[in-house]
Amino acid sequence: MSYVRKVVSANERLLAIFRPHWIYVFEGFMWFLILTIAGLIVDHYFYQFVGPQTLAVDISIEYFKITGHLTGISTIFAAMGLAILWVQTLIFVSSEIGLTDQRIIHKKGLVFIQVDQVDLEDIRAEQVFHGWLGWLLGYGRIHLDCRFIHDVWLPAIHNPYRLVKASHTARLKHPLIEYGLDEFESNMEAIEKQMDARHKMQHKLAVLKKTVRQRFDKAA
Repeated sequence: MSYVRKVVSANERLLAIFRPHWIYVFEGFMWFLILTIAGLIVDHYFYQFVGPQTLAVDISIEYFKITGHLTGISTIFAAMGLAILWVQTLIFVSSEIGLTDQRIIHKKGLVFIQVDQVDLEDIRAEQVFHGWLGWLLGYGRIHLDCRFIHDVWLPAIHNPYRLVKASHTARLKHPLIEYGLDEFESNMEAIEKQMDARHKMQHKLAVLKKTVRQRFDKAA
């Protein structure tokens, strides 16, 4: 069962639940792969200095074959990559973001749970950070600029503007927040412009990919 649903009180309404983007698992796997390969490469050259103290190996998988010697370095590198993969996977599995008509709830942790809660009236502004890969895959992190309390960073989620727009709508309906219709419409317009820019970039990349594929087919 969702943790956020458990902590929502009876006098508030849960509007939406968001979970981290799969990019966390992908990044963890890539780090594991890169560090493992780096460890094997370091072993290959390090063997020249330690010589007979290494362990002889002969690994053959389909068309991939490794013949040589291993030291403890490759194990250390692989363990570091595995640790990063575990941390990234834990973020993906255990994190959860809930939006109610009164607050934003960010839960993280699987065993040792930590919860950040921000009342809607304490949020002064939201900033979405994509990066080039985020623009391409449609995910981004949200920075909540808060008053009276520390700012809150939310994990990368798919279509972060959906959360931002929903929070603006909830603030507009909140009886304790002085949030005018003009400000609401101007914020929505700014969000729509940013979303249009992302869609245009994705369209350009799709056209570029199609053009490259057509040229490759003609060359073949």
